[in-house]
Amino acid sequence: MGLLDELEQEAARLRGDAQEADAQREARERLWTEQLRPAMEQLGDYLKKLAQNLAFLKRRIRVTYLLPGYGEVVAYADGPFEVRDAAPGKHQHEIVFECVAQVAPEESAQTQADSAAKVRMINGVLQQHRLSGMQETGKNANGDVTAAKFQARGRIPLSVNIAASRDSGVARMQFVNIEAFGTTSRNFGAEQLTPDLFDSLGRYLMREDASFAREQIADDVRRQLQSQVQRDQVRRDWEQRLARQLIEDEARVVSLMSLGASPAALAGRLRLAIGRVFGKRRG
Repeated sequence: MGLLDELEQEAARLRGDAQEADAQREARERLWTEQLRPAMEQLGDYLKKLAQNLAFLKRRIRVTYLLPGYGEVVAYADGPFEVRDAAPGKHQHEIVFECVAQVAPEESAQTQADSAAKVRMINGVLQQHRLSGMQETGKNANGDVTAAKFQARGRIPLSVNIAASRDSGVARMQFVNIEAFGTTSRNFGAEQLTPDLFDSLGRYLMREDASFAREQIADDVRRQLQSQVQRDQVRRDWEQRLARQLIEDEARVVSLMSLGASPAALAGRLRLAIGRVFGKRRG
């Protein structure tokens, strides 16, 4: 192949790469303009109407959380429900739905701590989520709290942050303190942003549907995961069984090595025990 042929091939490859990049850019632009941006505008309108209706009807949203070491925290969000709908750039769109839930101490767990360590543990768990609730404390001679009753109090911020852009090609939803303390997220393609999905999101925010923020797993993937869990469980069962058998075999060997046995008898018994142990391993 001559020099000109090599140069022409390289130029053709570069032109092909540029054309492919242009095609991808045009596809992203078309998806954003025709589907994703209009869907985000519709979603913003839906959440605004949802917030307005919740406020007008004075609806309360009951949320529950399970805190390890303490128990259940129950709270109610009864407004105001705020929606911020903005497009910070030509090819970006952001929506935020947020409110605050007030903890209901009378419905939350009442937990008794009867040691200084447990007092610190429960108090730390509550403070981690900016909650309080320590009362009826008991102290030792040094003034340290060694006993207390806990009943959660405080306010919990809840929000859904939705961001979409031309470059990402998806709407990313982040849920803060909705189903549990912390943040979870899901991505939705433009074709998924339908009125049915908006309705599911609204019911999730009102805690009528608890599964919206969870990623859906395909049936074949779920079967693979279940099979893997079963194999792991079988392996752990065998490991535990072998460990117990080893302990029993070692105890049997020790029992044969009694101080009163003659050296010859001791050696014979030891060989017999070792043979039994390794015979079982090979079996």
